[in-house]
Amino acid sequence: MIAIAVLTGASLRVARLGSVPLGLAQDEAVDGYDAYSILKTGRDHHGNFMPIVMQGFNDYRMPLFQYSLVPMVWMLGLQTEVVRLGAAIWGIIDLIAITCAAGLMLGWEGAAAAAILGALMPWHLELSRYGIETTAASATVSIAMASFLMWVRDRRNSWLFLSSLSFGLSLYTYAVTKALVPLLLAMIAVLYWRELKQARMKALAALAIVFVIALPQAFKFISNTSAMQVEYSHLSIFSKDAICMGCDSRQTESAMKSIPWLLAANFASNFTPSFLFQRGDHGDHWTMIHPPHFGELLPEQAVLIALALIGLLGSVRRKVAILILAWVLFAAVPAALIKPLGVGFYQPGNVPTPWALITSKIIPTPVRPSMLLDHTDSRHGAMAMAPWILMSALGFVVLLDLTSRSVILRWIAVALLGVGILFHSVRFLSNYFEDFPTYAAPYFQYGIKEVLQTIDKKYPSDIPVVISPRINQPYIYVLFFQQYPPAAFQKGPVLQEPGIFGHVAGFGRYSFLEQTRPYVQWPHGVFVYVSVERVFGQPDVTINYPDGSVAYKIVVK
Repeated sequence: MIAIAVLTGASLRVARLGSVPLGLAQDEAVDGYDAYSILKTGRDHHGNFMPIVMQGFNDYRMPLFQYSLVPMVWMLGLQTEVVRLGAAIWGIIDLIAITCAAGLMLGWEGAAAAAILGALMPWHLELSRYGIETTAASATVSIAMASFLMWVRDRRNSWLFLSSLSFGLSLYTYAVTKALVPLLLAMIAVLYWRELKQARMKALAALAIVFVIALPQAFKFISNTSAMQVEYSHLSIFSKDAICMGCDSRQTESAMKSIPWLLAANFASNFTPSFLFQRGDHGDHWTMIHPPHFGELLPEQAVLIALALIGLLGSVRRKVAILILAWVLFAAVPAALIKPLGVGFYQPGNVPTPWALITSKIIPTPVRPSMLLDHTDSRHGAMAMAPWILMSALGFVVLLDLTSRSVILRWIAVALLGVGILFHSVRFLSNYFEDFPTYAAPYFQYGIKEVLQTIDKKYPSDIPVVISPRINQPYIYVLFFQQYPPAAFQKGPVLQEPGIFGHVAGFGRYSFLEQTRPYVQWPHGVFVYVSVERVFGQPDVTINYPDGSVAYKIVVK
């Protein structure tokens, strides 16, 4: 059963990666192109040689996921499905590691429950199909925890050193691990002090491995603090610019005084029934990862999580229950410190309008606790995926214990649970694979690939191209889909604004500008508009979204 569940989970993570979701998110594109650039030149697309921090969109992201893409890009080419395959492989590794951890904590029954729930849980599945670093971060931490538990059982030092190696590598996957890993290490030290004390020098050596692996990041942080902190400063709950964009002095003062309430609300938002079991991550104007009207967890997990709390009351599994609960709580700490992307330009209602389709200006408003409670970001809280699965597996084992005196009652309980999981999983999977791609296409900027293919096919290669800046980071799509030579881009010239997410105004024959002035002043050119923009003249070609509505218009002069 465990093998079947893991194989099912693996199949769901690799099926139709090129078309579910349709399009390509800007973060997927930059991670893929950086891997391509490293393959071709040994440098990221900004020209940094073998970086330990990827410059990305000047947001300076951790590099392990991009490096893991390099061999796949070398073997399979730079394609949407290849970038997502990288995330899927990390997701499968994570699923296996979680199943192993559950087996070590809870036995075969717990391992089976973890494998089934991990394979089908919406949160884990959708992030395993989204080509960014979240599953790499989750997998490295899960491997570290499973290896440590293996060491506790067998006392073979190789498992302890593998655990420390994985904890160290996790610091190079996703910035949130820098807050999570020290907390987990402290909890492990408290719960397993006796075992670690007996190991003595081996335990200290394992801790030293984590520190040594972390040293390059520490040196980078000390030598270039502003760059290493730029994304955190951009999103930090402690930053007045993050929680009160465009505010006057009175509003800013009021917002800063509300920080304790904002922190509490942001932390609590990770545990609301709305986020976990009803509506999940609402997304933002640039990203839609999760189908509306589904929780990040399966509804049956609510029952199992409630049962798992009983494990805290008994003596048999108390240590395991405390470890899993602490893991869940600690995973919410880094998420609580940063603003969910969905509240940056808050729009009332369940679903934010895709940025390319917004027709009226959205005024930034001060962040309020109610906004945070309503807009949890599943990427920021992704490190909670593994412990939620483990807590659900613990609940299943507790359920078996509670019904141990009646075989009939046990079979009824397990059958009802299985039917519920099957029903809600099929319902979610049907929506995710059939309806969600069409719905989410504008958020994944579907149609840009088709626009570039049309331009290459219909128009001369020396004609200038102007692409709407309403597209989020349009330059990266040109680099990705055209497989633009990284050495040529690094050589420049490239017109780019400074600062985080600095706009690239142009390179080569491509410009990313508001089209009016170039259209009037230039003698000829190809001009790409999003559907809501006013065009000059009659469009030569129209690119549609899957639902038939207009996505992009190509005008030729």
